[in-house]
Amino acid sequence: MKSLFSRRLLVNLTGLGIILGALFIIFPPEMLLFRRWAAYAGQIMIAYVALGLIFLLFRHDRLTFVSFFSAAILALFIKTSSNQTIRLEAPNASREFQIAQLDLGGLNDPYAQLAILKDSMADLMILQSIDPLLILDLKDSLGTSYPYYFGADHPDQGLWVFSRWPLGITHISGEQEQPQLAGILMVPEASDTLEFVATFMYPMFAQTDLILRKDQLKLTSDLVGERSYPILVIGQFNEVSWAPEIREFREKTGLLDSRRGYLPGLKDFLDKPTDHIFYSSELACIAFRNEIDSTGRFLGISGTYQFK
Repeated sequence: MKSLFSRRLLVNLTGLGIILGALFIIFPPEMLLFRRWAAYAGQIMIAYVALGLIFLLFRHDRLTFVSFFSAAILALFIKTSSNQTIRLEAPNASREFQIAQLDLGGLNDPYAQLAILKDSMADLMILQSIDPLLILDLKDSLGTSYPYYFGADHPDQGLWVFSRWPLGITHISGEQEQPQLAGILMVPEASDTLEFVATFMYPMFAQTDLILRKDQLKLTSDLVGERSYPILVIGQFNEVSWAPEIREFREKTGLLDSRRGYLPGLKDFLDKPTDHIFYSSELACIAFRNEIDSTGRFLGISGTYQFK
């Protein structure tokens, strides 16, 4: 009798742990430990599926149901936290333009990437983690293909914009803080004006960083609120799309996520989608992809857009 009671207690506690694990992802408390747990929602979802298969093999019906149900709830949560439409939008007759957000930090030979950048198909490139000593070489190398540029130098996370089209600068901040840029440009052939905000947000290492994250998202939200034209918000947010702050930011601004969902791959199982391109409803996202270099290293993301 005692053994049966202990077994039931273990089953109930295991099921409760699985349910609480999912709930702490969907409704994470404002504590760094829970935020880090929630950031791995995709990996935890797959782990729940694996647990469900193990419980099914050993005929633990209740735990099998709890595991599969929790995995399904997490899958739905991840999907609804990004762009809820399953497919990318169909191309129309207006001019296409490509936006790329690339991280040059951590490269063994950043100069080897200059030729790749020069041959990029992107019309507007957001380059982050740029060593200040590399800026002059970037300008010289990209000057023919990308004659228009501006940025914010920073000892750790320089942020620069390079464009094929003339730029109007509306905001620069970040020399002594987290960099953020905003500008405006005219898309050739489409005869339409486009605004953009480029941003970089530091990872959260302490509880106080959460306050800084909210402050910078508020600044970004204010810049979006002042727009007069369709807008793109591009950058490394160091936060997943299902984080409460990102969901609140998108709800407040009405921006859409270029990413249609997320499922970790085998090679990069522990990686998280923390860089994003958000766009206003006047635009259509017709393509989105990860940018990978010749060694297989993740460089950033890019998207192709049109005016509706």
